[in-house]
Amino acid sequence: MIKALFLVIALIAGIILGPEIAGNQGYVLISAANQTIEMSLITLIIGILLVFSLLFLLEFLVRSLFNVSSSTRGWFSIRNNQRARALTNKGLLKLIEGDWKQAEKQLLKGAKHSGTPLLNYLAAAEAAQNRNDIENRDIYLQRATDLGHDTLVITLTRAKLQYRQGQYEEALASLQGILEENPHNEILLDLLKNTYQQLEDWQSILRLLPALKRIKSISKSEINTLEITAECGVMKYIAVQKGKEGLLAHWSNLSRAARQETQLIACLVKQLIARQADAEAYTVLRENLNKHPDESLICLMPELSLHDYHSAIVKLQDLLRHNQDNSVTHSALGQLYFREQKWGQAREHFEKALKIRPDVTDYARLVNTLEKLNDPIAANDISREALKLALPHKA
Repeated sequence: MIKALFLVIALIAGIILGPEIAGNQGYVLISAANQTIEMSLITLIIGILLVFSLLFLLEFLVRSLFNVSSSTRGWFSIRNNQRARALTNKGLLKLIEGDWKQAEKQLLKGAKHSGTPLLNYLAAAEAAQNRNDIENRDIYLQRATDLGHDTLVITLTRAKLQYRQGQYEEALASLQGILEENPHNEILLDLLKNTYQQLEDWQSILRLLPALKRIKSISKSEINTLEITAECGVMKYIAVQKGKEGLLAHWSNLSRAARQETQLIACLVKQLIARQADAEAYTVLRENLNKHPDESLICLMPELSLHDYHSAIVKLQDLLRHNQDNSVTHSALGQLYFREQKWGQAREHFEKALKIRPDVTDYARLVNTLEKLNDPIAANDISREALKLALPHKA
């Protein structure tokens, strides 16, 4: 604007002053090296004005050209962004539909100009895995990482996909890399818990329990079940590695509350039986049945291999005096009497157990007992009753 004003002023000045100096044009001599140029003052002024005018015109043209180029680039950019959004939306829809190949293709096409390339690559990685293309899955995850965006989101996605693929060691490595910086992330902790379970890393689960108790996504009952499962897993590991001595030493080091937990007592007894430490297992059972006459412990009595079952039979009879209608105790007594070849007493307790609650296994035990008593007719009758119980009921 200022340059245009300057040019107009110069032209007006030329119009006004031109006639005044027309009669006295002056003389200008320009000498450079061996060259000389002669002209009138008016000619020089007009030449200078023309040069400035050309420069102003050239500047105007250059500015206009750049403005058009910028507008063109902006138009193409908007066009690419719109196309990328459309491709991304289509890819995500295909992912939901389960068309993994098309989902991967559309998402990758839209990634270059997408406003959310991270989303494109993560979704493409999931589509690739669903096609069992683990190589491309990892390539897309690496592209997402190279974008330099949220490491937590990328690592959680990688760990989830690795977990679903059964790559538990790889998933664990991924999760451990971000645990220190995200110790309260519920998704991370839950996935870490599941990974430890798959790897049967029970010690790590026990260390993770305090953090799991602080998050709301896992109920108290789930925590309790997980804790018992983990403790049982640790006992099994110790029993394999250190035998019954190591197992009993570990048990004595547990908290008093843990040693009163019925399910953990049952785990201990089963591991002792597996190590052929039946006498020690019976001692544990007998002591705990005095405090916790739980059916899960009573049913372990017949699993013991003892030289003399008299003490165990007496213990079960004592339990029956406090609860005559306990079918599990009657069944356990029947099994011990059967081992002692006391067929009549075994029959009596199997029949009492079945009267309280029908059970296919106890029916089979009673049939075996009746055969020992040479009563095939009764055995056949009981077999028919067992068959009725085993067959599905008609609506």
